[in-house]
Order: sequence, then C-alpha cells, then structure tokens
Amino acid sequence: MQIRSAARSDAEAILAHCRKAFRETDFLMTEADEINLTIEEEEVWIEKSLQSGDLILLAEHDNEVVGMLNFRRSKSKKVNHLGYFGITIQEKHCDQGLGSKMMKQFLKWAEEEPGLEKICLEVFAYNQRAIHLYRRFGFQEEGRKVKHIKRKDGTYADELMMYKFIK
Repeated sequence: MQIRSAARSDAEAILAHCRKAFRETDFLMTEADEINLTIEEEEVWIEKSLQSGDLILLAEHDNEVVGMLNFRRSKSKKVNHLGYFGITIQEKHCDQGLGSKMMKQFLKWAEEEPGLEKICLEVFAYNQRAIHLYRRFGFQEEGRKVKHIKRKDGTYADELMMYKFIK
C-alpha cells in the first residue's frame, strides 16, 4: 500500500475511486450518482487544490486508488488558520490500517504547514469506525448538527463536528 500526493494525471483514477467508494457506503454526504465531473473538470479541481496549498493524499494498492484524504484550507483571513478534511476508503480495504497511515502522513504535513493551527472534520454520528479513528488521533467533538442527515430510508442522523489543534 502506497500513500502519495495526488497529481493532475490522477483525475480518472480519483473519479473511479469516488464512484466505487460512494456506492459502497452510507457514511458520505455525496451519493455516487451525484458525481458528475468529467475527467477534465477533475483535473482542473486537482490543479486548483494543489495551487492553493490544499492537500490530496491517495492510497494505492496494485496501482489502483483505493483511498483518498482531501484537505481544504479555509481561504477567508479570519479562519485561514484552519481547514477541513475528509477520508474515503473502499470497503474491502477498511480495517487494515489504511486510515491510520493516511492520518499520520496528513498530520505530519499539517504540523509543518505554515499558519495552519486547527484541523476540522464533520462525520456522521453513526460512523463509529471513523469516529474511533479520529479520537485515537486526538480529535475531539466540537458540536453536533442534530438531524442534519436524512438517510435513504427516511430516518435522520446527527453529524458531529470534530477538531484538533496542531499548534
């Protein structure tokens, strides 16, 4: 398993990963059928992300993207000291330490990033596997959006807001 930063040339592989991962889980805000970007649009998104100092980490197994961590730094001056991230891992690669490996590499990068002090995330309250990972890395609950998620079966779920100060 290799973890590396994304490049513009990864656009097609990232889209394929997202379509697969988003079909497999009920833990993500976006549904698989909502991913409508073209390869060219994905290339532009990657390029803009990299130019603005954001981070896209890819996890590869046998030259296939099977996981991704995407960090976006807030651009407004008053909140430029923080940013948000999310992780997607294809189900067959879960529970193998991949999330921890990506988190370690991400946190090392974040600690070295000038001016970045706080890392934030939002996670569905019923995603216990992810919440366990984040807590293990020192993230704490900052708040809760009550009934923020409406699931396919019509039930509601809360979304947790979590944070960690790195400096």
